[in-house]
Amino acid sequence: MIITVQTTLLKENADNHLFFKILNQKLLEKAAELQHFSLRHLEYVEPIFEDVVIYLSYNNKNQLRWHIANDVSEEISLFITKEMTKLGMQLMT
Repeated sequence: MIITVQTTLLKENADNHLFFKILNQKLLEKAAELQHFSLRHLEYVEPIFEDVVIYLSYNNKNQLRWHIANDVSEEISLFITKEMTKLGMQLMT
């Protein structure tokens, strides 16, 4: 199973450059953590050839939110929801 975590970075401008740079770095680090550690054992869940694509972004209160972008089994969806809840992320609606 291939796990891909995509991010939507915040657009920086002169007024918010440093703040958004920090938030974007945090988002990229969280995506890498999810892909390589937190969700790593999904690679061995049946069906092995199913892919998982997760989008990460911020809400308007600068909290991390997530969304599974493709169709996955209910078992995998529940597992991802459980892991994301443990990490304090909210489901993107």
